[in-house]
Amino acid sequence: MNKKSKIALRLQNLVFYILFLTMIGLLAWLGKTYHKGYDLTHNQLNSLNESTQKLLRNLKQPLKFVAFVPDDATVHSGLKKFVEKYRKVKKDTTLEFVNPDLDPQRAKQEGIEYSGQLLIKLGDKSEAINSVDEQLIVNVLQRLSREKKRLVIFIEGHGERDPFDDKSSGMSKFVSKMQKQGFKIQPHNLLRTQSIPQNTSFVVIAAPNKDYLDGEVKILSDYIKKGGNLLWLNEPGGIFSLDDLEQQLGLEIQEGTLLDANTALQNMLGIKHPAVIAIIDYSDSKLTTDLTTHTLFPFATAIEKTEENEESNENKDEAGDQSSDKSATKNAWKYQPLLTTLPTSWLEFGDLQGNVKYDDETDKPGPLDIAQALTRPKTDSKKQQRVFVIGDSNFMLNSFIGQGSNLELASNIFNWLGEDDELLSIKPVTAPDSTLNLPGWALYGSALFFLLILPIGLLLFGFIRWIRRRKR
Repeated sequence: MNKKSKIALRLQNLVFYILFLTMIGLLAWLGKTYHKGYDLTHNQLNSLNESTQKLLRNLKQPLKFVAFVPDDATVHSGLKKFVEKYRKVKKDTTLEFVNPDLDPQRAKQEGIEYSGQLLIKLGDKSEAINSVDEQLIVNVLQRLSREKKRLVIFIEGHGERDPFDDKSSGMSKFVSKMQKQGFKIQPHNLLRTQSIPQNTSFVVIAAPNKDYLDGEVKILSDYIKKGGNLLWLNEPGGIFSLDDLEQQLGLEIQEGTLLDANTALQNMLGIKHPAVIAIIDYSDSKLTTDLTTHTLFPFATAIEKTEENEESNENKDEAGDQSSDKSATKNAWKYQPLLTTLPTSWLEFGDLQGNVKYDDETDKPGPLDIAQALTRPKTDSKKQQRVFVIGDSNFMLNSFIGQGSNLELASNIFNWLGEDDELLSIKPVTAPDSTLNLPGWALYGSALFFLLILPIGLLLFGFIRWIRRRKR
């Protein structure tokens, strides 16, 4: 090593340290400027639900969170991380902090009742919430994204399903979820009012068991003629004097009960009665395309187009004159069969007692359609008139709404009839794998191991080690 080589080595080391520090500085700048994160947890528990992301992408107006909290760095940091999850999906999401103690006028103006509330703003609409629960925020965003509150009329007075009944035979669980999403549910007696409110989004006929009066049928028929939307839930056994409405829609609602002989599928799904129909394949429709699992329909019947209607649709271009308003109405409908049963199913018209088997002479073989979606253009606007007729109401009841994709399907039906197509298949947010269900013996075994065996074992291990060290 001479003097010249020593100088060269020092210069080389200097260049290395300069380049190394420069690289560290560049990495620090990149880390501060660009943020990229990956959620490696099972089922992406630290990310927004896929349905939430879909809803955010459909929102056309900017989203803003206003946190009315004290000037606390820890609270601000947590809220920034929370809002960042929404900003990753919707870039025009912003966050503002307001101290309600320093700016009480702003808090009063925004309707804030106390410190700690979070205001969600979508365009010129806003709503305050008390927590940052994802499902709560999804419900708020769905309400704010609607142009106006959807009024849904449930016809009553003929033994229909009670939308607010919290028993197993009621619909309170589903109705409660729909109310949180911006629907206003209202029972309606046609005898008392003799009309249907003009601001009704759609009418629900929920499986009556008593006959309608001629005047009530006329009110419903006029409502359909004027372009009103309808959800008609049926059950096996008859339609209770709603024959004119059935003809107006060009449908044939069967009286029999759908049964399925696929015992292997029933055992897999835990079905104990052949009259509980499982739908596992779905047609290409907005209402069913995004359904992820099976749906269950207990004691359902089939819904079909009438033969007369099919012939009139085939020959409508050749028909020069439609003599009646009823036939003109039928010919204008566009039908989409939905929820088709398996080939192992059939429509049973006999008694369901004992060992029921398919009869070639009296029963109707599957596959059969449980539902029909009807659409036609409205004469006074560019929108569609929509009618959904389904041969079952039990799938919406408290005892079945949580089975499979029943809740998703029912929500889709409401959003479709409410003409909120962008909200279709926005599934309820759930936290998967957040609970551990163990049988009794496993719980007692775990408690015995962790509370007794493991502590005693650790104490014995420590005592033995202590004895051995003392003998050395």
